[in-house]
Formats: sequence, C-alpha cells, structure tokens
Amino acid sequence: MADRPERSDAGRSRRRSDRSASSVRSAERRTAERRPSDRKPLGGRTSHRSPSKRPAWIVPVLLLLCVLAACLMFFLRGSRKADTEPETESLTVPETVAEETKETVSETEAPETDTQEEAGGGPHAWEVFPQNGEVLTAVNARASAEGDSAVLSVLQEGQTVVITGTDGTHYMVETENGIGYVARKYVIPELYQAGNHPPFKAPSLDGIDPEKPMVALTFDDGPNAPSTNRVLAVLEKYGAHATFYLMGSNVYGENNDCVRKMVELGCELGNHTYNHNYFNLQPVSEIRPSVRKADYMIEETCGLMPATVRPPGGGIVDEAAQELNTLGLAAIFWSIDTLDWETKDPDNTYKVVMENVRDGDIILMHDVHQETADAAERIIPALLEKGYQLVTVSELAAARGAVLEPGKMYREFWK
Repeated sequence: MADRPERSDAGRSRRRSDRSASSVRSAERRTAERRPSDRKPLGGRTSHRSPSKRPAWIVPVLLLLCVLAACLMFFLRGSRKADTEPETESLTVPETVAEETKETVSETEAPETDTQEEAGGGPHAWEVFPQNGEVLTAVNARASAEGDSAVLSVLQEGQTVVITGTDGTHYMVETENGIGYVARKYVIPELYQAGNHPPFKAPSLDGIDPEKPMVALTFDDGPNAPSTNRVLAVLEKYGAHATFYLMGSNVYGENNDCVRKMVELGCELGNHTYNHNYFNLQPVSEIRPSVRKADYMIEETCGLMPATVRPPGGGIVDEAAQELNTLGLAAIFWSIDTLDWETKDPDNTYKVVMENVRDGDIILMHDVHQETADAAERIIPALLEKGYQLVTVSELAAARGAVLEPGKMYREFWK
C-alpha cells in the first residue's frame, strides 16, 4: 500500500473544528423541522397517521356489544339445560357393536352351559351385586332392556362401571344419567375375571377308534365368518371334528353364529386370549385378564367355556405356565406348522400337511384366511382318504390315555 502524505496538526485541528460546527448546525435544523408524527411506535414501525382523538361514540358502542354478547351466552346455556334428552342420545356405537347389542337383546333364552356355572338368567357364583365390571368394547347403556330405548351413556372400552344387577340378558350399570342397561356380553364382572376354570372334563370317545390313526386339526385367530364358515362347511360335509382357538375380541356379530355352529358340529373351542396377547412378552399380571376376557366372550355366546388355551405365537415362559396352572388350563402347541398365515399359498399348506403328517399330530392353521379355507377343503378329504380320523385335541389326548393337566404343555400325542 502506498504511503499517505503526512498532515500537519494545525490542519487536522481546523478540519475537526469545521466538522463540529457543521454537525451542530445540522442538528439544529432537524430539531426545528421535526413534527410529532415523525415519532416511531414500539415495534420499530413508522406510523403514517397523525394523532387524533377517538370519536365520542366508540366507548358506548363497545359497552353495548359486550352486553349483547353476555345475553346471548346466557340464552344458549339456558336452552341446553332445558333440553330433556341427554346429550349422548345422538352418539352411536360402532356398527358391529350395535348389531351385536340388537342380537343379544332379542334372545329370549340364555344359552345352556356344560360347565359348573350356569349361563343366563340365574345368578352365578360370581354374580354378587353391586360389583365393579370392565367394559370390553364401546357400547350403549340404554334406559331399558328395549333395543330402541334412549341412550343414557356411551361406555368406552376399558372403562370401569358399577354393576347393580341383571335381568338375565343385560347388566344394569350406574351411569351419569341413571341406571343403564347393557348387554351382558360387553361388561365382564370383576369376580368373573378373578375366577378360574372348573376341573378339566375328558370328552366322550363315542365314534372314535383308539386303535386307528388320528390327527387334530387346529385353527387359530378366528372366528372370521367368511372364511371360518367355509372350514365349518367342509367339516360338516365329512363328519369331521377340529379345534378352534378363538380370540375373544373376534366373537361378535356374525362371528357368533360361527361359534355356535362349532359347538353344534361337535368341534372344540379353545382360548387364544382376548386380543392375541403374547404370554412371553406381557407382564404375568396381564395374562389372567387376557385369558378370562376371552373365556367370558365365548361362554356368553354359546354357554361353553374353552377346554384348553393356545399361547399366541407359541410364546410362553415359566411364570406364564404357573399362571395357566392357577387358571386351570393346559397349553396346547403343535407338531406341524403349515405357516399358512405367512405363505397364504393353499398348495404349500396342503403339501406341508400331506408330506409330514403322522398319527397323533396336532396341525396348526389359521381360519381367518381364505387361502387356508381353500387348503382345508382339500386337506380334510385327503386325510380321511388316507385313513386318519379327524378329532379334537381333547379327543386325541383321551384316545392316547393322556390327562390334560393345568399349566402343562402338549405338542402332540404320538404313539
């Protein structure tokens, strides 16, 4: 950089003096010319309006508007209180729940039971009122047992209610608008959940030859009416039996007829928990509710309690087995896994069964899939043609002299 020429001190002093005087004169001119409207408001924006007084009529008008708004709010509140219908009257439950409620209300007789407990109108050992109950699915609590009576409250899944009594098909429960009627199936009493299964009762072996080969077909995760009904139809056609491990949350609507048809055909009902709850993943404290809720839904539908339980996914730990022992249930697994749920290939399912089957096998399939129904329509006649008797799990165990013990695990009953 080029050197700058040096300046004398006198020159620098003179120039600073001139600049100072000029700055003072400029400041004086700006002060003299400034108007009040030049001031900036808070926020940094310049106001382009000159200050002016508010018109005298603004304040009275604002006060009048406030009075009118207060009157309107008072009127609306009063009109709601005057309404004689509860606000929940306009609410509805899911379609399947509404359909199920209508069906349950129309039943004149409760189903008969083959257990130590009587389903239906008479008080059970666990029906002591009042007691708490848990709502199993969203459902209307109505003013009477009539299906078209006013809705007092919409109960939500998992809600705790106080049950005050029963008329045989409904429970009377406390709601915010009085005593409401709810189909029994959708509120499980606290004492039922705390109960256990009666001692296992071995089935009759009428029509079964213990000396001939036999297998047990088992179907999990249902019912699902469209595919389950196809499996039931082919079983009925050939006079065969099977065991269905039911999820409690699937026992509603048209699926109820599937469950009753299973009983009619001599098939066996098993427990597959309420919502496919894994015994090896959930806390032990949750095993009882998941099992007993499924028990309850099944028993309230057909009058029978499940004979055995199948742990979802085949997962189990020692603590879970101990809990099943307390509940009074044997755990049933399988010796042939078709993997039908994964492949959804009827040909593969058929091939796995027919190439691996042996006397005493327990075969796993899932009746919720149409592809499994396709396979079952071929497997059932093919097994019969090969000389196998198609029996339930309990029948297979009894034919082999086995006693199903609570908390024990069974995978097959080979000779």
